[in-house]
Amino acid sequence: MKKKNEKKTVRYRLASLVRLVTGKPRPKTAAVILAAGSGTRFGGERPKQFALLSGVPVLIRSVLAFEQSPYVDEIVIVSRSEDIFEVRALCKEYSLKKLKAIVEGGKTRQQSSVKGALAVSESVEFVAIHDAARCLVTPDTIGHVVAEAYVYGAASAASPIYDTVKLVDPMGFISKTVDREKLVAAETPQVFRKKLYLSAAATAEQSGAAVTDDNSLIEAFGQAVKSVFSVGENFKITTASDLLRAEAVLARRQEKESADK
Repeated sequence: MKKKNEKKTVRYRLASLVRLVTGKPRPKTAAVILAAGSGTRFGGERPKQFALLSGVPVLIRSVLAFEQSPYVDEIVIVSRSEDIFEVRALCKEYSLKKLKAIVEGGKTRQQSSVKGALAVSESVEFVAIHDAARCLVTPDTIGHVVAEAYVYGAASAASPIYDTVKLVDPMGFISKTVDREKLVAAETPQVFRKKLYLSAAATAEQSGAAVTDDNSLIEAFGQAVKSVFSVGENFKITTASDLLRAEAVLARRQEKESADK
């Protein structure tokens, strides 16, 4: 499998070099924004994707980052069926130009991701799957991950782990200290060659495998995923207190932008 991945890596790098030298257009890329969860840990009557962050819904903040990215050609939003009308209204309010479709999600995150990937244009070669709740993602992070996916076929945003990580036994006792230099926290976007992703998803469906992120589908399929450190904070809004943290991040970004002018 290692030799197979090495051959793919060489091929992707050569293809990128050819595009650079010849001026050939980059592969068409679509973003799949996952907003079909109920967000039970967030609390409240409405899903977290509609919570306001500095006056803008969490979902829209995520979508706008991809709207602003020169690496993204179209956007598909995956939503709960009962939220589609509201999502459509928000997209119209914010005049999203890259929106391709709003589709109903599946019973699981895995199913929702696949439904989103199947809704992109036939001409799309790469899909960037992103959790709507990671609303602090930047166009820079998106561009870095997509560019690496063009080279390796699969890439994921990630962040380093600074805490000391312990492995515990079934009784809860620490059995080992894990080398954190070899660990990263997986984030989104996770970007894949579309054919690779759909093949991996179909294989997982046939075997009954359930995964917690799309990287796992690709890993199980035998393809290596390149990790790319995020530019800035890219955490997921999970609880109401995360909104306060996100507000602070936005405030710092605005201060920096003002200082740079």
